[in-house]
Amino acid sequence: MSDTQVTEGQERRLPEGIPEQIGKYEVRGEIGRGACGVVYKGFDPFVQRDVAIKVALHDAEFKSDAAHERAFFAEARAAGMLAHPHIVSLHDAGVEGDLSYLVMEYIDGETLQPLCRAKGARAPLDQVIDIVFKCAKALDYAHGKGVLHRDIKPSNIMLTREGIPKLMDFSIAEINSGEAKEAEQQGVQGSPLYMAPEQIRREPLTPATDLYALGAVMYQLLTGLPPFPIPEIPRLFTAIKTQPAPRVRELRPDVPEAVSEVVSRLLLKTPGERFQSGGELAVTLTRLFDQLRQQGLVISRRESRDSLRRLHFFDGFSDEEIDEILNASSMATYQAGETIIAEGDIDDSFYILALGSAEVRKGGKAIYRLEKGDCVGEIGFLSATKRTATVVALNKVLALKINATLMEKVSRDCQLRFYKVFTQTLIYRLSVTSARLSALTS
Repeated sequence: MSDTQVTEGQERRLPEGIPEQIGKYEVRGEIGRGACGVVYKGFDPFVQRDVAIKVALHDAEFKSDAAHERAFFAEARAAGMLAHPHIVSLHDAGVEGDLSYLVMEYIDGETLQPLCRAKGARAPLDQVIDIVFKCAKALDYAHGKGVLHRDIKPSNIMLTREGIPKLMDFSIAEINSGEAKEAEQQGVQGSPLYMAPEQIRREPLTPATDLYALGAVMYQLLTGLPPFPIPEIPRLFTAIKTQPAPRVRELRPDVPEAVSEVVSRLLLKTPGERFQSGGELAVTLTRLFDQLRQQGLVISRRESRDSLRRLHFFDGFSDEEIDEILNASSMATYQAGETIIAEGDIDDSFYILALGSAEVRKGGKAIYRLEKGDCVGEIGFLSATKRTATVVALNKVLALKINATLMEKVSRDCQLRFYKVFTQTLIYRLSVTSARLSALTS
């Protein structure tokens, strides 16, 4: 089922064609279209910066219909009340002719949707925790200002090139004012897959409603599926209201139990049993991250960057480029005797040892030893073919696992730098292998 929005009211149409200018802003292309309007990439010539311009749906009755006017500018008022590093900033709003528009911070990045695809690569656990933590902080701030988002979903969370999440699209936000009471008469609003039970029942909403939706996003980041992947809306709504969500560990047994527990609590049917504020959730995630780090299950971004900075492979990479590589990879810890790569497996990952030693084995026989800074798995990374050897940790190993699919998402300059070093490493490895074979046959 598509990630559509359920609303009541007349159908409206999107603007056709791309205008050259809206207000003082130059229009430089279309970014996307959705249920509420069309978004263009624009440029502000006065302050010399890129912006995102969101234009409302065309409606012939817009100017004479106070309810429609309030609905569109509710986003302007809600976003205008909020100034937070993890919320997309509102710069301007206006009406020009038939166009009603909002001018927002332009984010060079993507939404969370690619990280939520069922057949896509799963984001590293530390990145999932980081994204949810920062979104929880943003929601705590918004709720403190009296603003409920009411439509948290993967497509409403942007991820910058540096991996920083930012909430956006407050188009159906509810503000604690006299006008908010009218929202109760508008019917069910939001995106079905991420709605809380009380939202479907049209009951009063609280911060726990937004946190339910954030829990559904966390669930999908970890598993690739929403809690209730049901295409028919009536059946979906019944399941959300009456059935417990399957536990994350039923789909991902490798996810720590403590992480699965946090998601399950976020998805409880009764709002009072969930986390009651984004701040409470953020504190829980901070403690959880520290526990997992002590157990060696996650590594902090700073620790990961520092570990990579000491490797020859990353000479010449900036901190920003290393962060991009980390967003396309995961840091994993292996104990002595654990298998890093299994012969016969198929995947598209490439490994760099940041700490420790490992042994490459073929048919159970040791071929050669890997040390800190060595690479392995280049052919699988390039072609996702069956692994021809097994790699086993000889002692505690910290390895960077780089995913080929996610590498396609990093910036062009970072990709060029990475593949230049990757190619040099591959050529060196092939030359060493060739020398070893020559020595064996001579």
